[in-house]
Amino acid sequence: MPIEIKRKGGRREFRQVSFGSTAVDLTQYSNKSLFSNRLCGASLSEPRAGTGVHGVPKSVLVGLGLQCGDGILPLHQPFWGKEMRRGSLKMLAVFVLAFSAFVSAQSYTIIDLGALKGKNESSGLWINNLGDVVGCSDMQTSMGYPCTGLVAGQHAFYWRRGKGMKDLGTLSGGSVSGALGLNDSGVVVGYSNVKGQPATNFIAVRWSSTGTISSLGTLSGGSSSAAFQVNSAGEASGDSFLSSGMVNATRWTNNKISNLGKLKGSIFNAGLAINDNGLIVGESVFSYGPPFTSHGFLWNGSTMKDLGTLLGGLTSMANSINSLGVIVGQSDGISTLGHWHAVKWDATGKIKDLGVLRGGTYSVAFGVNDSDVVVGYGNIATNAPHAMIWTASHGMRDLNSLIPANSGWTLINANSINNVGQITGYGSHNGRNHAFVLTPVN
Repeated sequence: MPIEIKRKGGRREFRQVSFGSTAVDLTQYSNKSLFSNRLCGASLSEPRAGTGVHGVPKSVLVGLGLQCGDGILPLHQPFWGKEMRRGSLKMLAVFVLAFSAFVSAQSYTIIDLGALKGKNESSGLWINNLGDVVGCSDMQTSMGYPCTGLVAGQHAFYWRRGKGMKDLGTLSGGSVSGALGLNDSGVVVGYSNVKGQPATNFIAVRWSSTGTISSLGTLSGGSSSAAFQVNSAGEASGDSFLSSGMVNATRWTNNKISNLGKLKGSIFNAGLAINDNGLIVGESVFSYGPPFTSHGFLWNGSTMKDLGTLLGGLTSMANSINSLGVIVGQSDGISTLGHWHAVKWDATGKIKDLGVLRGGTYSVAFGVNDSDVVVGYGNIATNAPHAMIWTASHGMRDLNSLIPANSGWTLINANSINNVGQITGYGSHNGRNHAFVLTPVN
């Protein structure tokens, strides 16, 4: 699920935007700088058209200039014999149809990751190729979603099958942390607050494979930063405040920070994801509006490229990139009627609208693996947010239709998918929001 970061006097507050039924009138926030972050392994939801974004488990710092409630883009309307072979083929066809029916009814097994000791909620933000998960865990609040970043005691976790959930702790004297990215070597990145600073003033951090935490610092003069993802070489992407109060996209190499700059005319930039080739994607905000305007970007190692939007759109965001250079995120456009739609940019930069769930009006893509399988969330006919999966062969499907019908789960957001096809995110189970791992049965 997503997280918002509201800037107050040079500091940022991380907080998830609710997906719930409450739509927030964005006009009352038109003079405030609101930053959305996928920190909580959720997604960036948008608000209801004409009013009012939700998002972090791999949550990510993204400038949104508004507060969203249910996922609608704000402030924008615009060798045998022939007979034997035939018989065999008929039998095979019957088997394939039967198996397909089984798979469509139950394509994944599900594991409840639980919560850290003394807490009751959690969200999975990233899953590596070993099936290990990182995220955050806290106490349930009236906001209706986990990992707001506002509650003292929210801690980052590392979950490993057979070993359960480990508390990663905070920087010395801190009270809040979140783990957003994880590589196959067990290196984790995210954020933590620090002693002597406001509770919501976060600093980018790195946990070694042994669990030791260290600060990654900020750009010169900056008061706050966050690291969102880490690749196999240990390079991380993120953002940092500058002394001017602006925010620029960043990269950490050998734990040393560098400024990636910004798109021309932008006022906020965040590097939300990095792949194993060192390519970084994210979002650049041009205006908090109305109308709010932003574009996804791709940093190729030397320059930042504007990824644009769907035809006629005002906003886009690039949330994830796989090792082949395929990028996913969200965009509005003439065809989306003022809503965000999950989108995919191919390696040449061509954008594709991935559509919405049946009966829904909006969708957001948070993760993509090297098979171009995309995960995220979108609303359904009742406007409830549901975790989704998109493939070229099946289009967009509700993940709730692909788990056992009697599981007791409602999967709300899918934040990350690994190259094995395992998915993490969060959903409602027995009255609590818990992180999950889905594993393909086939």
